[in-house]
Amino acid sequence: MRQPSSTEDEETYFEMPIEMDLIDDLGNDDQESTTLDVGEETDILAEAIGDNEPIELDLGTLVGLDDASRGGDDNDTGFEVDPSVGLALPEALQPDDGSEGLDDGAIKVDESKFPSLEMDDGEEGIAAEREISLGTASDEAPLPMLSSPWRVLLPAASLEACAALTCAALADVVAGSSDLLWFRADSRAPLRLAVDGSALADLALVGADQDIALACTQSGQLFRRARFASQAEQLTRFRDALKSAPGARLQLCFGGALTEKNGRVLLLTGDGALLDVLQAGDRFERLEMPGQVRALARESATALLANGRERSIVFLNDEGVSSRALNAPALLVAESAAPLLATSGAAVALAEFGRALLVSADRGKTFRPVPGSANATAIAGAELAGSSQFFSAIYRETSDESQILLVDPELASAVCIATVDSSSVHSDAADRGEWAKISRLTWHAATQTLWAVGGFGVARIAPALDGPADASA
Repeated sequence: MRQPSSTEDEETYFEMPIEMDLIDDLGNDDQESTTLDVGEETDILAEAIGDNEPIELDLGTLVGLDDASRGGDDNDTGFEVDPSVGLALPEALQPDDGSEGLDDGAIKVDESKFPSLEMDDGEEGIAAEREISLGTASDEAPLPMLSSPWRVLLPAASLEACAALTCAALADVVAGSSDLLWFRADSRAPLRLAVDGSALADLALVGADQDIALACTQSGQLFRRARFASQAEQLTRFRDALKSAPGARLQLCFGGALTEKNGRVLLLTGDGALLDVLQAGDRFERLEMPGQVRALARESATALLANGRERSIVFLNDEGVSSRALNAPALLVAESAAPLLATSGAAVALAEFGRALLVSADRGKTFRPVPGSANATAIAGAELAGSSQFFSAIYRETSDESQILLVDPELASAVCIATVDSSSVHSDAADRGEWAKISRLTWHAATQTLWAVGGFGVARIAPALDGPADASA
């Protein structure tokens, strides 16, 4: 069979005439044909069309040809549609005179159908127990400065920001950044000891001579390093007491009688579990508590306990465990996300950033607010001249300064003894944000000196050379 040539393959349907059968019955105007009858007449539509060019059809022209072939009347314009046919028009709208409808008279309410409302006397219910208090103007009122202000002493060399701080009963004070900064007595130059390079969150000194530091990192790891050891040792035994996974991230902090020699050291986790630290960190025992521990004092084995909606102060003494339930206003502070707790003898202090410091002189039985003590970032208990006192760091964000208050729990009053700010510091370190914000305070009884850490690094706050340590001067 002969194969078609390539020239013949290029032939398309455009080269062939379009043939359509004529309709035998043209019908009438009411029923138009849906088929275009073109036939041989399509050649009159082409204007100088070449052999290989397609034919363009104008439907309007085709329809005109179809009408001409049927001899249509030029005057035939189609039929008219009356829109009113089959439509019922409404009667003319009349203006509303207000004689009927929703506005017909006032709506009468039968108050007897509603339940009666009684005044809340505040004795029970959520409104009474979880009252939101915005404080008073006296909470942030400026306090008078002590006639003989205390001295703020910074190390000879500028230090990095620190968040951890503890002290021994005798001579040593240790601060923590990512390293241990070990101060001997009143020296202004610390011994720097490496841990593991992670930022430290808290510290405690253990051992017979309190020359071993336990360090918690912000990632939840626990390390131990002696002052003269060559390197730090990571401790994992506490996880066995908590029954936590080896890689679980924990939030750890210390509490207890940290400033006493052979004092009780406690380890608190972020979920409220409490451990006894024994044998300088070689052994840990979990303490079963009737609730979650929310805060620990650092002057004694005292804890703030949460059990449901109740809050209480728990004293972990050698004689046993005793507790005291908290009521307003102490309950409001104890319910906060990060409460602060400190003790001094029989006195107890509670604080929350944004509220006034609360103090109790009777082991938590009654609490009173201290005017001018709002925005506390750190508190510490101390014994000055034989009386229980508290120190509190009040941060003023607008001026980036911290005021150090000396608080008398018997009088629920305070006086400003010192100010930490960057006015006297000439270094680049003062330019970093929250330079003067204090994160931890501790009273070093051996040297009668208050120590503080924060964005500035480490500072010693000592009484004036010509004045006593207490605020009665």
